[in-house]
Amino acid sequence: MQERRKAQRIEIKMAVSVVVRELGDRFFVGTITNFGAGGIGLSINTFLPKGTELLINFELQEGKKLENIPGVVVRSFDSGDKFFSAVSFQNLPQELTREISVYTGSVIFLKNIKPFSTLSDEEAWYIRKISKEVYFRDGQSIFEEGSDGNALYTVINGKVNIVKKNQKGKAEVIATLKEGDFFGEIALLDKGPRSAGAVSLEHASLFMITREDFKKTLANNDMLSIKLLWVFIGILTQRLRAVDQVMAEMLFTGRNGKAKNG
Repeated sequence: MQERRKAQRIEIKMAVSVVVRELGDRFFVGTITNFGAGGIGLSINTFLPKGTELLINFELQEGKKLENIPGVVVRSFDSGDKFFSAVSFQNLPQELTREISVYTGSVIFLKNIKPFSTLSDEEAWYIRKISKEVYFRDGQSIFEEGSDGNALYTVINGKVNIVKKNQKGKAEVIATLKEGDFFGEIALLDKGPRSAGAVSLEHASLFMITREDFKKTLANNDMLSIKLLWVFIGILTQRLRAVDQVMAEMLFTGRNGKAKNG
């Protein structure tokens, strides 16, 4: 994703462990409550005064562990038996800062896409974790009409043409998609062939979610699965209504033509 997407903090619950240097490298387990390129919100079972230096360990995504990230407590307060600290990352490498910024920014980006607009930050985080960023050259085929459908795509940058073959077998553009548009969603619910093809109109980067990863996510999160299934049912219903409307107009036009000619 382009760096123009400014990272913001997102609210999320994620396991974290910290080592407190000032307490003789004592080890604590807690929860991240909000997350961004500048630092984290930390819930932990001990009070950490302002200025406390930490080493932070957490998993940014599956298989991507960040370990011994230096941080310092900039603010702390307690609420009942819980203690919360705002922790600022210290001396974070520029590339890692950018990676975290892009990752958190992409969660916010996903929440602006219709299928995921009703999700919380944490739910969108799960979707981001199963999304793979893929790239296509100008004119490169993303998938062919009639091929097995197995993934949903969302346009991050660039443009994509949706194409369908006419009676002569020539591909015609039926839609052009831009940043924020999505396509191929039927493949998440159905194993049938693609009803149209997709071709990159220019260099494009896309989020791809496979049906297999989507099903695993639904199986592990009941509330998220209910939300997403209702969303996709709504999307498919809207598109079916649009097709019905087109067919009705074609039928009406055809009957009027016959009446005039008759």
